[in-house]
Amino acid sequence: MSGPVFTLALRLRTASTVSAAVGMAAVIVFVGALFPSVGDAIGRLDVPAGVAELLGGADYSTITGWMRSEIGAVYGPLVVSAIAITAAAALAGDEEDGILALELAHPVLRARLVLARAGAVAAGVVIVTLGTFVGLVAGTAVAGGGIATAHVLGYALHLAAFGLGVGALALALAATTGRRAVALGGATAVTVLGFLVNGLAPFVHGLGWTRHVSPFSYYAGHDPLAHGADAGDLAVLVGVALVLTAVAAVALGRRDLRS
Repeated sequence: MSGPVFTLALRLRTASTVSAAVGMAAVIVFVGALFPSVGDAIGRLDVPAGVAELLGGADYSTITGWMRSEIGAVYGPLVVSAIAITAAAALAGDEEDGILALELAHPVLRARLVLARAGAVAAGVVIVTLGTFVGLVAGTAVAGGGIATAHVLGYALHLAAFGLGVGALALALAATTGRRAVALGGATAVTVLGFLVNGLAPFVHGLGWTRHVSPFSYYAGHDPLAHGADAGDLAVLVGVALVLTAVAAVALGRRDLRS
């Protein structure tokens, strides 16, 4: 890994990443404060099973179900994937702007540059995940308790692993194509499709198996807020992230870059 490249990539996105983390924590605390007065009144929503799956179970009667539906189902993965994908796609943006060619004019191996960019993506994911963890601990306390800190930590690990996976996908697309739009659009499309497949495919005859190719299955299938971390699911997400990062390193090393 190239230290200067990592430092520069991280510094350029520190403000937006920290803002996202602080915003995440603040929103979660607010959501937790709402639970005592709103959660019991809403209870479990009477909606179709597919919609309930998309809403994280649609059970607002417990603090675990409340946080799962309000934060875990959409808001958490939305924020962490946005931070990871935009940071990873910046590699292609730098190539389009001619900046990447200038960086590689210095004695920096392409593989080390990719690893540095991957490290910056991972750092951004960790910062947002830390904000989520702090927010969930504080939000649960404000709501009167009910989620073990170990389970919150388990959820944070799943969220971080999910962010690493989608970020690595964007990085692989950026390194393979050199086009920011492809990296942003492709990784976002796969993430959204994965969300829909995870929620709806089990209710379509013959398509239930497709749920296992969705990153959301490994992010939320074990329900870490209720049961803690699952080592197998985490291994899948981290393994995919490592493979895609390796693909990015190899792809950038073999392409003729635009100057």
